[in-house]
Order: sequence, then C-alpha cells, then structure tokens
Amino acid sequence: MKPFRIGLYGCGGRTMQIVEKAVKEGRAKVTLCYDINPEHAEHHAALYGARVCSKQELLESKECDMLLIALFPAAHPEALLESIPSGKPIYIEKPIAVTINDIVKLLPLLEKGYVHVGCSYHYFPVFRTIENLVKSGRIGKIISMHIDSMGNTDMHSNVWGGKQPNWRGRPETGGELTQHGTHKFEFMRRLCGDFRSVAAQSLKRSDNPSNIEDLWELIMTQGEDTQTSLRYSFRNSIFREGGYIEGEKGTIEYIWSNPSILNLYESSFTKKDPVSIPLVENLGPEDQLDDFIERYKNGLRPDVDLEDGIWSILPPIYARESAATGKTIAFPKKLTDLLPQQI
Repeated sequence: MKPFRIGLYGCGGRTMQIVEKAVKEGRAKVTLCYDINPEHAEHHAALYGARVCSKQELLESKECDMLLIALFPAAHPEALLESIPSGKPIYIEKPIAVTINDIVKLLPLLEKGYVHVGCSYHYFPVFRTIENLVKSGRIGKIISMHIDSMGNTDMHSNVWGGKQPNWRGRPETGGELTQHGTHKFEFMRRLCGDFRSVAAQSLKRSDNPSNIEDLWELIMTQGEDTQTSLRYSFRNSIFREGGYIEGEKGTIEYIWSNPSILNLYESSFTKKDPVSIPLVENLGPEDQLDDFIERYKNGLRPDVDLEDGIWSILPPIYARESAATGKTIAFPKKLTDLLPQQI
C-alpha cells in the first residue's frame, strides 16, 4: 500500500511528533513543505526527503493527499480558510483559534471539509480507559467532573517573560488556559456534553513578570445538569494532573503521570477500597495521525472534528470574561448563535 502523502502547511515544533510514527512505519510520507520561514521549510524537506514549495503550490498540488497545519494558534483560522477549498483532508492541532472573531470566521466552514483537530486526550491510555468506563455504564449518569492541573512553570524564562517572550507567553495567544486548556475542555465536553455556563476567577502573583496568570478556577455547567470544574495552577510544586468523574453509581479517580493511576469507587454508604483499573494498551498521542488517515480512507468522520475544536476554545474565552466582570457567563446553545444576527 502506498504511503499517504503529507503536505506541511507550516513546519512548527509539533510537526515531527505528529508524523514520526506513521512516517517511520511507512504508512505516511512527507512530500511538500511550506513555511513562512524558508529555513524551517528547508530543514524539514531535508529531514523527510521532501521538497520546499510555495503556499499556493501546496494548496493546488497533486503531490500530497492531505495537509498538516503546524502553525502558532493565531495563524490557524486563516490557514483553515485557505486550506478547506483545496478539498484535501486536514490535520490541525488545538487551539484552532483564540478569539470570538476568529471563531465566527470559521463557522461557515462547518461540514464543508474533512478536518481532524488534535491533540486529543482521547488518544492517551488513561483518558481512553475513563471514556470506556463511562460508556459501559460503570458509574451511571455523570453528575460532576473535576480536573486539577498543577505544573511548576518558570515565569521568568524567555518563553513566558523577558523582552521577547515565545508565542506561548503572549497574551494574544490566550495563555496556558487556551494553549493546553483546550485539550482538557474537549475531553470534558466529550464526557459531559455541551457547555452551558462558566464562573471563573484568576490570580497573578506579584513576582510574575509575564502576561500569563498563575492560577485559574472555573466552575461550569454542562449537558442537562452536570457540574464540572477545573483548577489550573501554573506554579504549583506538586506537578501533577488528576481528577475525578462522579456518577450516580460510582466515582472514577485518576492521576495522569508515568505511570498513570485509575481507580473505580463503587457506590457505597461506607468507605471501601477502590478497584484498580488497568489502562488500555497500544495507544498514544502518536497514533492520532494513523487514526486520522484510516478514518478518512474508510469514509468515517474525524474523531475530533472542527465543531469539537471550536467548542474547546469557548471556555477559556468566556472564563476571561467572567473573571473580568465577576459574572457567570452563558454559552451559546449552538455555535451558529455566535453569527451576527440578520436584521
């Protein structure tokens, strides 16, 4: 079987991580490389035995079967708008936008192309196992979900602070609540349904020279009547992510680490030891490109589509509005409600 040919629209740092496994095992091949920085394109072209091309050539070429967009988030909306008309399937990572205005620009693209939005927690063993448990009915209807995300970030580093911070440290990119929070929000929506409201607070320590907050607390409602919450601490020495999913028949508790831990607490009125749950095997984030290619070839919808990607951006946007105003912010009932109303 011929390898699926990849055209790189941008040669960002995540490119090699995304394509590594599929290319190494012969299921995919990078054939074209475009980047606004010619040196980046030349480097990746040499690495993969591909050739450098212009953006127009990439979008029109028959030398690639798909487009992989590997840019910084603020450039994602324009890249999608340019790429969808090519008719090629597209792999792009979250966040696919940063502002409401950019989201509105993308809404007309819904159902108009084949777009997979990575990097999804669905491809990490601990989260796939959680999802399987929930779908099997082991904990019944979900009534609440909580995520604790704690990492000790050096806000004085050149990435976050300094005179010329990396794009991750620039406020227009949405900060960490957007950069990595979107992956968490996509998984929360996968389990608990559409977001309905959010109330949020943020804190920035006096010794923080960056544009990024140190702490976020979000309380949300999802689906019909599920309460969810997220505590995101960027300078916490515990350095761990974990949480729980509480259902009417039991509770799942997890720690995402190496190794990850997953426990199931059956419903009881007395304290009982948890049941340790083994994680699914042979699965990892490097499998997303393989899955994308197989789903496309077999006529299946993307596992995480453009609509999912847009919904994952709304919690950080509305959390910032809530923190600034002190109000609970309602989400749209459907994404098209964000479009300007015709008079």
